[in-house]
Amino acid sequence: MPQYDLPLVAVAPAAPPATDEPANFDAFWSQAFAAHRDIEVAPVLSAASARARDLTVEAVTFAGFEGYPVAGRLITPTGAGSTLPGLVELRPAGRTADRDLEWLASGGFAHLVVELPPDDLDDPYNRVVFTDAVRAVQALRTLARVDPSRVAVLGSGPVAAAVVAAAGLLPDLACAMVEGDIPAAHKDSLVAFARRASTPLQLTNGAGAQVLLEEWGINAAQALAAMTGSVERVVECVLTTESNTAARRTRWIAAHTQLTNVFVPQIAY
Repeated sequence: MPQYDLPLVAVAPAAPPATDEPANFDAFWSQAFAAHRDIEVAPVLSAASARARDLTVEAVTFAGFEGYPVAGRLITPTGAGSTLPGLVELRPAGRTADRDLEWLASGGFAHLVVELPPDDLDDPYNRVVFTDAVRAVQALRTLARVDPSRVAVLGSGPVAAAVVAAAGLLPDLACAMVEGDIPAAHKDSLVAFARRASTPLQLTNGAGAQVLLEEWGINAAQALAAMTGSVERVVECVLTTESNTAARRTRWIAAHTQLTNVFVPQIAY
């Protein structure tokens, strides 16, 4: 696997935010992040049962939106001797009992599965779910056994949209996977997040998928175009129809979490 040694580059946006975005979008999320800065994510781990001897399973609780506890499970290879790439898998609350929780950890990953509540369709910012998604990434990154520069995020079903928010708010994710519909109630916010994203994205067909495909990383492309004069997509975005879910996920995550020091355009607002 080739390694890349390219710097992070800070660039100013080529134009002000589009008028179809929620009013004060950037100010709102800047304030939301500032309000949570003093709330330590502080993941608490306790032993849980595992079916395979070569895997360790731990129950995890961390401080989410406004400090309220969020639950999940962490699955890691037993006795791993070095820092691991990680995956934060976001699932709807009540679905963590599936027998597929160990699908990635056996390949040498720290796999954090987090339950999220349903989207709040009355809140255009969906602040609870989106904040919890970001805090889940932060929780995994605090663990000494995890390489914080190689963390991927996967969201499926009703909480898939939270991955878009995480990628828009955290520009240094290794990659993202969106496998579900985009709620119409949050479309404007999610388009705004997609424009700001600089994370490679794989998405499956669903409501809103085409919009994400068109908007993903557009601000990075515009900003770099202002510097170079060449307009091209600089953030990888793939719409897949592959039916083998496990193979597709594993291949995408492994390919992107093996890279280090990857060039990431940082969009400044």
